[in-house]
Amino acid sequence: MVTRFLCSDDEGYTSFWPPNAVMLAALLTLRMRLAACVLVACFLLNLLVNRQSALSPPESLLACVLNVFLVVLAAPFTRRFCGAMTNLTRPRRFVAFTIIAVLAAAVEAGAGTTFERVVLDDPSEQLGEWLQWVFCDALGLLLATPAMLSVLRYWEGRKPHRNGPAGPVILSVVSVVLAIFLFSFSRSSFFLFTYPVLVLLAFRASAGQVLTSIFFVSVFTSALTAHGLGPIARLSPDGHLMRAAMLQPYLFSLFLTAVLVSNASGENRRHTNRLSLMKQHLEYAATHDSLTSLINRRRLRHILVSLLVEGSPGAVFLIDIDHFKQINDSLGHHIGDEVLKAFSKRMVDLLACRNAHIARLGGDEFAAIVPGHFTHEMLDVLCSSFADGLLLQPYILSCGERSVTASIGAAFFHATDAHLQPGEIIRRADVALYQAKRAGRNGYCLFSAASGPPSHGQADPADHHATTGP
Repeated sequence: MVTRFLCSDDEGYTSFWPPNAVMLAALLTLRMRLAACVLVACFLLNLLVNRQSALSPPESLLACVLNVFLVVLAAPFTRRFCGAMTNLTRPRRFVAFTIIAVLAAAVEAGAGTTFERVVLDDPSEQLGEWLQWVFCDALGLLLATPAMLSVLRYWEGRKPHRNGPAGPVILSVVSVVLAIFLFSFSRSSFFLFTYPVLVLLAFRASAGQVLTSIFFVSVFTSALTAHGLGPIARLSPDGHLMRAAMLQPYLFSLFLTAVLVSNASGENRRHTNRLSLMKQHLEYAATHDSLTSLINRRRLRHILVSLLVEGSPGAVFLIDIDHFKQINDSLGHHIGDEVLKAFSKRMVDLLACRNAHIARLGGDEFAAIVPGHFTHEMLDVLCSSFADGLLLQPYILSCGERSVTASIGAAFFHATDAHLQPGEIIRRADVALYQAKRAGRNGYCLFSAASGPPSHGQADPADHHATTGP
């Protein structure tokens, strides 16, 4: 209704006919039965609207039938060569869709002009009529179908309370208002300033916003030109076909310029996003273990350095699974990997409420840094509960239930230990772990900073508690 009553001149000519894009989008995105209902509804509405136009009843019926014929002809080729819910402005798809739209419109216009000349005895010049018909319907599909599919994609993937930047929306409104203002004057050549505004919009906005803006710019410029306003109408005051034929290249050039810039800008954004994602993956791979997704030794040391520099107290745990090599040798490495993943998951669950940093150092060696103030007794209680949470319940593996034991060494650091190197803190926990293994494994040992290690590099643990293994 908007296109017929707003964009058509007193002879019934319009520069482009976008309603066909609605039917084409329906055929591309909806189930066949629902799409057929949309086609029938559009046909009846088109027939009703055309009764109020300058077209005769036979011409009105012919136009309605051919509009449906056009989209039925273009839909399978568009789906085959461009896809359905896709971005038609990408270079290969855009070229393919342009060829499909022009060829389908050429066939439709050929059938229409032939019927008008043979049956309706239309005396108008056939070649000019055919060209106007082709460009009108082809341009309608090109300007409206990508915008329609973009709106549908946004509608399908929209998020509640999504607030985007206001800049692109303001530029969209400015481009439409500027086009209306510039085409309201017949003697102004400033209508060419629509190009830089749309190019600026293409750099800042998404493809959907650019396409929507171009569509509304095309509607209003076509409406003003059809009613004799604007510079293009002034160049052809008496020729309706010439007026439409001069406006069509202008609209297509607007569309082509903005789409090319939008594609280039979008490709640059996609390339930047891919590089950013690749950087994130590389950083993750450099700081995390690939099997368990825990942080690795390098990341653990970095965290410990940060805590020491900040003067934050905490405790370091080193955990080794006892006799893990026997699991690999007897059950296979894939079962060993299952044990490591299940063991690491229990560690994460057990320390989730303590803001702990858990790492796999390699093989069956794990470590954890737990921030907080610890006394010797508090660390002893934590080690006991830590060992119980990891070891008391058997692990459910693909080969059945399996129980494991582990040795744990722990050492705490204070806010006054900022002068210490992270290697010294880890060495203290390693000394305690060594003492736990010497005591028969399946237990834990706490390093006593007060007594200090002897000169030969080993320390007598202040306390040792052997846990009851499963």
